[in-house]
Amino acid sequence: MRPPGNNVLGRAVRHVRRITRPWVSRSGIRPSEGHHRMQGSFLREVVFGANDGLVSNVALVAGVAGGTNNPNIILLGGIAGLVAGAISMSLGAYVSTKSEHEFRESEEQRERWEVEHMRDQELAETRNIFRLKGIPEQLLDEIVQAVSHDQEQWVKLMMTEELGFADQPPRPKISAIVMGVAFSAAAMFPVLPYFFTEGSTAFVTSLSLTAAALFGVGALRASMTAGGLWRRGVEMVVLGGAAVVIANVIGRAVGVTV
Repeated sequence: MRPPGNNVLGRAVRHVRRITRPWVSRSGIRPSEGHHRMQGSFLREVVFGANDGLVSNVALVAGVAGGTNNPNIILLGGIAGLVAGAISMSLGAYVSTKSEHEFRESEEQRERWEVEHMRDQELAETRNIFRLKGIPEQLLDEIVQAVSHDQEQWVKLMMTEELGFADQPPRPKISAIVMGVAFSAAAMFPVLPYFFTEGSTAFVTSLSLTAAALFGVGALRASMTAGGLWRRGVEMVVLGGAAVVIANVIGRAVGVTV
């Protein structure tokens, strides 16, 4: 027979898992955590980069096309917008995620110091965390003892449960690459038709390709966030369309004035 203490602790651990990780089935079968993390980890960079690349560059192309019919000027403006935007977005993603990473490291150092030098207070905080999750009082002592036994895992727990950080730290270089690639790939849609044609045909094709891509970005958001696919897709197209109309009107006004 197993010692009674082990049975109590085992029940406590299972109870905690059911509360804090409800997606894990009782049979132990669960979705792939790696796949789940990879889907969500760079969703912000992909969606933000693609959305900004599509909207900003189609607005730029529409604005320039409103002021001139010269396809070379329109193409030059679109390519310049793609390059400048990709560099700006990549640098922005790198700086923001690097700052987040540095802040996380400083907070983790502070948390390690508190675990080592303010152990009783951290134990009380850990106990309160699990109490707020609905753990029965008679199990709290065993759970807190089990959690605090491994200092490394204890610090990770406090980082996520007390301070609200994600499980994995941000990766500035990868975020910058993902953002830049997403922006560049999306920004090509408004420009691409001007490599092969010109005039109204190029302009209409540019708008059509961009609208289809914007709908695709909205559908991607919906698939990742359980939103309505058509609603998200149409929302993106409408927002992009508004940017095109405004930019084109301004471009025409400037073109007439000049």
